[in-house]
Amino acid sequence: MRIALKWIAGLVALIALLVTVFLLVFDWNMLRNAFADRLSEDLGREFAIDGDLEGRLGLQPLIKARDVRLANADWAAEQNMVEIESLQMQMDLRSLARGRLVFSELQIRDAAIHLEIDADGRSSWDLGREPDEPPWIPLIESLVIEDSRLTFHDRRHDVELDATIASAEGTSPEGGAGPVTIEGKGRLQHEEFELVIRGASLLDLRARDEPYPVEVEVRIGATEATLNGSIEKPFQPEDLKMALQIKGPNAFLLAPVLQIPLPSTRPYELSGDLVRETDVWRFDDFSGVVGDSDIAGSLSLDVGRERPLITAELVSEHLEFVDLGPLIGVYPEDRVPAESGEEAPDRLLPDAPLQREQIQKADARVTFRGEVVVAPHLPLRELELDLDLEDGVLRLTPLRFRFVGGTLDLFASIYSDVEPAYSDLDLRLSALELQDIFDDLGLEGAVEGVLKGRAIFETRGDTIRSAMGAAQGEAAVVMERGRVDDSALALLDAGFLEALAVRGENGELQPMVIRCFVAGLEIEDGIMATSTMILDTERTLIAGEGEVDLREETLTLRIEGQPKDPGIAHSRVPVEISGHVTSLSLEIDPSGVMVRGGLALGLGVLIGPLAAILPFIDPGMAEDSDCLQLIEEAEVLLH
Repeated sequence: MRIALKWIAGLVALIALLVTVFLLVFDWNMLRNAFADRLSEDLGREFAIDGDLEGRLGLQPLIKARDVRLANADWAAEQNMVEIESLQMQMDLRSLARGRLVFSELQIRDAAIHLEIDADGRSSWDLGREPDEPPWIPLIESLVIEDSRLTFHDRRHDVELDATIASAEGTSPEGGAGPVTIEGKGRLQHEEFELVIRGASLLDLRARDEPYPVEVEVRIGATEATLNGSIEKPFQPEDLKMALQIKGPNAFLLAPVLQIPLPSTRPYELSGDLVRETDVWRFDDFSGVVGDSDIAGSLSLDVGRERPLITAELVSEHLEFVDLGPLIGVYPEDRVPAESGEEAPDRLLPDAPLQREQIQKADARVTFRGEVVVAPHLPLRELELDLDLEDGVLRLTPLRFRFVGGTLDLFASIYSDVEPAYSDLDLRLSALELQDIFDDLGLEGAVEGVLKGRAIFETRGDTIRSAMGAAQGEAAVVMERGRVDDSALALLDAGFLEALAVRGENGELQPMVIRCFVAGLEIEDGIMATSTMILDTERTLIAGEGEVDLREETLTLRIEGQPKDPGIAHSRVPVEISGHVTSLSLEIDPSGVMVRGGLALGLGVLIGPLAAILPFIDPGMAEDSDCLQLIEEAEVLLH
C-alpha cells in the first residue's frame, strides 16, 4: 500500500513538473491566430495580433498582446479603426461560474482610434448591431488608458477632430472611480477649434440607464463655450441636458459652424440649459448680454425636418438701440467687425451682404421684444419683431418701433431664391410726435406736430445699399396742425428764413403755425423725386421740388415761400439745399427763378397729387383735414 501511494505521489509530482515545464516553455503565440480568427468572426471584421502574445494561467489569467488592430469599414479613409501598441488584461475566471465576464485589470497604451461618418451618415463603428442596442461592455474593475489618440471625421457636417486621451483611469466602485480627460484640436466647417472633455470614470458607462456626467470646454476661434451636465443614456445620446455658457465677439461667426442662419451681433455672453430630445435641440431659459443690452428667452432647433426649423422667443428688458446696428451691417464708431480689418466707408446705407446661402438652409419663426429701448435723440420706446423664414423667403410681419403716441411698422418680404434678391416693403408711420424728437435735442416745447407717412416699394439687391439704389415705388409724409416756436426758428439761417418769407421786414420772428405739410415722392431706380411738397402755415405758403439719390446718398431740394399777406416780406427767391446727406449746403438763388414757374401754377399741379396722397396715408384723413381745405383753397385761387 505504501509503495502504491509513493507511486501515485510520484506520478502527481511528475505531472505537476511536466505542466510547470510546459507552461514555462509554452509559446502563447500558437494561440494568436486562433484567437484572432474567432474575434474576426464575431465582429465581422479582421482582428489581428501582429506582435507577441503572452500569458499567465491561473484563476485570474493574465494576457498581454502587442500590435493589436481592428479593421475599419471598407469605405473608411483609415485602414484600421483601432490600433493598440500594448494591451494587457487580467480576467477573473471565478466570475464565469456566476455567468459574468469580469476583467480585474485592463491597460491600454499607445492606442489610436479612428472614427468616421460618411456623407450618407454611415458610421465606421457600426458592427451590425441593432440601431437601438447599446454596445456590450464587460465589468472592468481597474482600467488605465495612456498616451492614446482619437480621430473623428464627419463628412456630412465637415468636422475633423484629432484628440489625445491624456488620462483615463477607473477602478471598481469599492476603490473609487477615476476620471477621463480627452484633449484635442480639429476643424469644424473650416474653423479651427480646441476641445477638452472631462468625464467620470469610463467604468460608469456600464450603467447604461444612468446619466453619465461630463464637462466640455470648446474654443472655436474667439468663441468659447463650456458645458456641464450629463448624457442621460451614454450610448443613446439623443437625450441630454447640460448647462451651457457661451461667449464670443459675434454670433454670426458660428453660422457656418452650426449650419443655421445667425445674425451679426456685438460681443455677447449667454448662459442657459442645452437640452436634446431626439431630433430637437433647445437652449432653454437662457439669459445674458449682447453688447450693452440684456437678453433672455428660449431657442430650439428641429433637425428632424428636411429643412431645419429654428424657433425663438426673445426679450430684452433694456435694449440699447446701437446694439441693433450689426443686424444690418452698422457697427459702433462706424467700423465693421474687427476680424475683417477694414473700416466702413463714409456712407449711411450699409453694405453688409444678404446671407443668401444660410437663409436657404433653414426655416425660422422668431419673436423679439425690446421692452425699454434706449435710443439717444430718438423718441423710441419699444421694439417688436415677428420674423418668419420659410423656403428661402424671409418675412417681417412686422418689425415695429413704438414711439410716444405712434408706431413705425415695416412689413417686408425678401425672396432669396432669385439673384439678386427681390424684396417688397411697406413702411407705415403712424402719429410720430415731433415734440418728442426735439425735446431730446434740448428744444423742449419748441416744435409740435404729428407726422404720418407711408412708403411702398420693391427692389432688387443683396445689400441694403444696392437694394435702395434700385428701389421702385412711392412714398408720402403728412403733418397737420403743427407749430414751430421762434426759439427753434432762430437756429436757422436768417437769409433762409427771409427768402421763404418767414422773417418779416422788421426782422422779428414769430411762431410758425402749420396748417398742413404734405410731401409726395415717386421712387424710380433709387431716385426719390417729389411729386408734391407743400407747407401751409397761417402766414406763408411754401412749395418745393427736388430729389434724393439713394445710390449716391445725395439730395437736391429747391423751395420757395410766398407770404399770404404781401406786407410780411419783400423777398421771394428760391432756396436750394444740396450735397451729400451727411454734409448739406444751403444757397439762396438771387435770380428769383420760381419753383415750378410760379406759386399759383404750382398749386394747380399739386391739386391732383394732394387728393391722392391723403387716402394713401390714411383713408380717414380726407374727411376732416386742414390739408383738404388747402386743396379747396388752391382750386379757388385758380378760378
